Amino acid sequence: MSLSVNLGLPPPANSLVFSTPTSTIKTRNSALTHQVPTTQKTNGVFEVKLSILMAVDKTHQRSRRQLLVDIIRDCAKERSLERTRVVHGLVLKSEFPESDLLVILNHILHAYSKCMDFTTARLLFDKMSQRNIFSWTAMIVGSMENGFFRDGFNFFCEMVNHGILPDKFAYSTILQTCIGLDCVELGKMVHAQIVASGFASLTYVSVSLLNMYAKLGSVEDSYKVFSYMREHDQVSWNAMISGLTSNGLHEEAFQHFLKMKNEGVSPNVYTIISVSKAVGELGDVDKGRTVHHYASKFHLDSNVLVGTALIDMYSKCKSLSDARSIFYSNFTSCGINTPWNAMISGCSQCGYSQEALELFTIMCEKDVNPDLYTYCSVFNAIAAIKCMRLVKGVHGMVLKSGSEFKTSVSNAIADAYAKCELLENVRKVFAMVEERDIVSWTTLVAAYSQNSEYEEALITFSKMREEGFIPNQFTFSTVLDTCASLSLLDYGRQVHGLLCKAGLDADKCAESALIDMYSKCGCITEARKVFERITSPDTVTWTSIISGYAQHGFVEDALQLFRRMEQLGVKGNAVTLLCILFACSHRGMVEEGLYYFQRMEKSYGLVPEMEHYACIVDLLGRVGHLTDALEFIEKMPIEPNEMVWQTLLGACRVHGNVELGEIAAGKILSIRPEFSSTYVLLANTYIETGSYEDGVSLRHLMKDRGVKKEAGCSWISVKGEIHKFYAGDRLHQQKDHIYAKLEELRMTIKSMDYVQELSYE
Repeated sequence: MSLSVNLGLPPPANSLVFSTPTSTIKTRNSALTHQVPTTQKTNGVFEVKLSILMAVDKTHQRSRRQLLVDIIRDCAKERSLERTRVVHGLVLKSEFPESDLLVILNHILHAYSKCMDFTTARLLFDKMSQRNIFSWTAMIVGSMENGFFRDGFNFFCEMVNHGILPDKFAYSTILQTCIGLDCVELGKMVHAQIVASGFASLTYVSVSLLNMYAKLGSVEDSYKVFSYMREHDQVSWNAMISGLTSNGLHEEAFQHFLKMKNEGVSPNVYTIISVSKAVGELGDVDKGRTVHHYASKFHLDSNVLVGTALIDMYSKCKSLSDARSIFYSNFTSCGINTPWNAMISGCSQCGYSQEALELFTIMCEKDVNPDLYTYCSVFNAIAAIKCMRLVKGVHGMVLKSGSEFKTSVSNAIADAYAKCELLENVRKVFAMVEERDIVSWTTLVAAYSQNSEYEEALITFSKMREEGFIPNQFTFSTVLDTCASLSLLDYGRQVHGLLCKAGLDADKCAESALIDMYSKCGCITEARKVFERITSPDTVTWTSIISGYAQHGFVEDALQLFRRMEQLGVKGNAVTLLCILFACSHRGMVEEGLYYFQRMEKSYGLVPEMEHYACIVDLLGRVGHLTDALEFIEKMPIEPNEMVWQTLLGACRVHGNVELGEIAAGKILSIRPEFSSTYVLLANTYIETGSYEDGVSLRHLMKDRGVKKEAGCSWISVKGEIHKFYAGDRLHQQKDHIYAKLEELRMTIKSMDYVQELSYE
């Protein structure tokens, strides 16, 4: 059976056809349907009001009705289903005039709806002998709040068919229902009826309209509604700013905020929250300070919601000092966790992970209860510093709190374990997650990839797709990184195809991963094709293609791309400069390399990291300037680690400088005595300079100390299966065939008078 309804006040509008109302149909906002009605503990107030009601003389009908309505409103407010039933039973046993009974029953069905017992509300509505606009509106509201959006729209249609004309509240509610149905077309039809009925001039209805259009992504219609409004109050400005922000039009949201101020309308809490979010996404600290100024001017910055929004805004603008100022001025004694969460998250996002963890400790000491947002930020901070002890300790706190059942927290825990290289713990956490999402799977894939378990990463990716999960840009990027690490060009191309089918090939993160994959798989031409298709490459994308050319030895191309990047106003980061130094080093371009190194702080505001220093040591060492390299190390403002000394040792082997090689090796072994490559490099240096006995002696010392050289490994992909081969491998299924072929090759090269090179064993 279907219901055909004409929405029209004259002139008639188009007819809409919907199935008859049924409470089994749910669309969007399903979270609304899972709320559990609460029964408040008896506090005596309910019983006292009931006793007063029973004592009122039946001749005082108005007083009885008003007191009864107040009691029912209390039941709805407290979501007390049990008390609502008690009052309903009392009404059924009492006698009221029809006009009073209609008012009372309207409030009872509204109370049932608020208590999430919409079935009883529907039964009561169906049995009512009289209904008015309140009755129908209550059913529309109830349908919407319980997640039955289609039913709500059907009630609206029935109401019009029964000749009951909607008022501003009914129109506002039905527009909310259109949002729930995710149907802007229905919203436009209701809009037409609003105009025809003369309600479009009411600010209350206009705000509902522009809010509906904004939430359904039709920003232009929101603009039109806003421009047609006769006057703009605080609520309409807030709705417009919020709508622009939610649709990603952050600059427009900020400009509307300024217009609002210019028109003399004061911002309130909700204004500041919306515009703070927009400015945070823009990352413009100057705009942020403008918003903060107005929040302070109207004494809103000490409000918990506003303060939290401002802290989050400044953190996203990378101005942690401003965020700290707000937090420490207003919220260190706050027992509510939202400002704490914002400050901890801000520290973590800005790279101050240790400070984030210290704040978490203080928060716990002050008995401020952490929630899932706190834990997610804390685990992100732990992941950044890679502290095994902390990840296990905080995981224990989560288990005690019961928050581990939240998927988002479990994902953060798994990621922290992955960063700490505790792969078995990642597997255990993943196995415990009941409602896995795409983030759960991506975290596991990334964990395998980060810990060099590349085969498992690809197997997990396949399992994820088999279970119906659609990869996102981060999943694809992780898998492409895995393909790059294994040089699996064919598999990488297949992933590229999946990426295109998913419509994610234009995502910046995926584009950079594609360039990197093709570069590392030896297809620099394919990498360049991907790069050239990008309309506005960002720093990461530029760095990926520059890195690709540098790795393939196309130094001039790498430098040319870097210069083009600078001309276009894209600022390089620390990784970009590392790629340029790498390129200069491999071409022996000492002056150019030192020039770019010196520009890091002066031109780019970048503090050189250990990798940059190692690159300069390599640059000097490759051309034989070993003494200069040693002087450079000694003048470093930070303590050189084994990577820097290892680079010098490698250069000493190439140029046969035993004296400096011994110095470098001594430095390394004082830091990492188990580092096998140090023994090997120094031994090779001895052998290549004619000190064969010293080289052999060092090899024996290495053996006596139990230091083992990591076995060499090669791999090949055949028909989609990866085959690994280790030096001295006796476990591979086809080892007999492999060693037979190796013996054949050995005999061939022996016949060619090949002399074995001992220094590379």
